[in-house]
Amino acid sequence: MWRIFSFRPLWATLAGGKIWRWFALNIPMDLMTGGMFTSDIDIIAKVQDYPRSQEWLYKTWEVKVSLLCKDGTARSLKAGKTERTVTQLKAYREFGSPEVSLLDCYICETGFASQNPFPPTCLHATLREKIEILRRERFGYQLLPFEHDRNVHGECEFATYASPRNPLQKTFNLVPAVSVRPEQPFSRLVDRLNDFFENLGRRPRKPFCQIAFCRDCRRLQLIDAKTDACCPDCESDLVLQ
Repeated sequence: MWRIFSFRPLWATLAGGKIWRWFALNIPMDLMTGGMFTSDIDIIAKVQDYPRSQEWLYKTWEVKVSLLCKDGTARSLKAGKTERTVTQLKAYREFGSPEVSLLDCYICETGFASQNPFPPTCLHATLREKIEILRRERFGYQLLPFEHDRNVHGECEFATYASPRNPLQKTFNLVPAVSVRPEQPFSRLVDRLNDFFENLGRRPRKPFCQIAFCRDCRRLQLIDAKTDACCPDCESDLVLQ
């Protein structure tokens, strides 16, 4: 997930063409909401469909990561664990999240794109199973494949895959999420995130910042994931957390 948010063309596409105010990563459900829900929400986005609407909307994702090798095979596919994943998505919905999606991220080995189509044959059976179940349960389903390598200067760079229908869309949107009104305690949580984002006195002067939660100092932080992998207060490594 930190790889995604270190490269703007990957995470910006999650807004689905809408204006975004902020993204938040790894946010505990019990932050300012009580202790009934003890898991985390992987990604929360605050977006707006301007000019058609000035209402702010909230989207949430549970993130799963798999590896695609350049020979077309896959690792860490979580095969047979779809029902467990659906249980996690249902926890988001019970928490009051108005729009819940599964984001399958595929980290591709260098050379995969030049030798394989996306999605490769090894994913077809898994994708069919997930599409059927997630559509039935009214959850969204997106794929985000990307490959990273080093350029001639030794710097890390990314290669993305464009959706066949829209070259600017880096996610493959297989099932649309059904949106409803947000409910408690999710509404209290995003109120807390909004208050933190809008009233932070020392907001970094950077154009694209994300809200993150440091588990060591138990505080919300506003960071640039591209350059700031450490907590500004306690200097703990947020990636390792």
